[in-house]
Amino acid sequence: MIVCICRSVSDRDIREARDCGAVTLVAIGEATGAGTCCGCCRGSIARILAEPVAAAPSGARPALQATGAVPVRAAAGKRDTP
Repeated sequence: MIVCICRSVSDRDIREARDCGAVTLVAIGEATGAGTCCGCCRGSIARILAEPVAAAPSGARPALQATGAVPVRAAAGKRDTP
């Protein structure tokens, strides 16, 4: 389900970023772009962050989580250069 309409970020994208270490609204914004435009989705993002994290099968960890890196998703319509 799309949580952030402005940046086309789904609940899966947010959970993946959370599972890789983005555990605040600011960190989710940096990782996915969600919540950085109009802000209407911030309540939904906060609810997702408050969900209990399902335990991964023993020994299984996402590769990015092991390094502490957070995946960065380019925000739609956002440019790197002026």
